[in-house]
Amino acid sequence: TNDRNKLQALLQAQQGADDDEPGAPAAAVYKTQSGGILDVLEDLKDKAETELSELRKGEEQTKHNYNMLKQSLEAQAAQDKKHLEEEKANKAEAEEGKATAEGDLQTTTKSLAESEKELATTQNVCLQTAADYEVTVAGRNEELKVIAEAKKILQ
Repeated sequence: TNDRNKLQALLQAQQGADDDEPGAPAAAVYKTQSGGILDVLEDLKDKAETELSELRKGEEQTKHNYNMLKQSLEAQAAQDKKHLEEEKANKAEAEEGKATAEGDLQTTTKSLAESEKELATTQNVCLQTAADYEVTVAGRNEELKVIAEAKKILQ
């Protein structure tokens, strides 16, 4: 706004000088006006250079922030990739362990079924042997009774 006011004042001063005297302005008037224009242009140039410098600093800061963010994201991506590879290795190891455990389970289940079958067979044989033993003991007891009676009779 300051530059704008200076430009307006310069233009008004130039228009006022043109109205007073037709023709070419006096040398002193011309020098004063050109000095004002040069001052305004010099101020505009300084202001533009300052803004350009600030914008370049801002751009450098933004570029630095971008590079830092990029580096951070690349590091995070590398870490995530490493973690993913570790998880894949752990998963493969767990699946291998699972397969081994399932194989062991099948073997154990089969062995258990065979053992239960053998147990049932052994229990049946035991029961049969016990029943046979009971019959044998009962038969011997009968024989002993008969022998005891025979002895009584013989005596």
